[in-house]
Amino acid sequence: MRFELLFLSTVDPSLGRVDHDSFSHQTLMEMVIDGITNKEKVCGDFAEPKDIEEWEGVEIEDGKVAKIDWDHFDMERSLHLEWLPSSVRKCTMFQSRLTGTLDLASLPISMKELDLGFNAFTGSINLERLPERMESISVFKNKLSGRPDGWPPLRGGSD
Repeated sequence: MRFELLFLSTVDPSLGRVDHDSFSHQTLMEMVIDGITNKEKVCGDFAEPKDIEEWEGVEIEDGKVAKIDWDHFDMERSLHLEWLPSSVRKCTMFQSRLTGTLDLASLPISMKELDLGFNAFTGSINLERLPERMESISVFKNKLSGRPDGWPPLRGGSD
């Protein structure tokens, strides 16, 4: 019993964590769209995707992904925002059929603008841990529930 406790106390807690910087921007972007069923609209054949420099709606600055503009791409299914490269400042995926939940705490620290309006995201969102540089966020016309943490109830209404 003593050996088990000693072993557990010496295990490095960071061993199971993945560092974004250990992946190329190509790999990260492929993970972002992995849950999208019609990803060929962005990267061509997903079995052999184009280099991200050739992806539709992706802007590269100094070899890093800076902006993603996938407005009206009519993409379907889930998106993995947690894999966005840390250099992404603007991300627009307006009017598609994207689903899943939104973990805004996992957005890149450089993110300034996020537009995910007119999709089918569900669940609630937490606005307390947004990137410090965030200037604009739009998630209207989704299937989100509740109200943002810390917001008072609307007058004359309920949750």
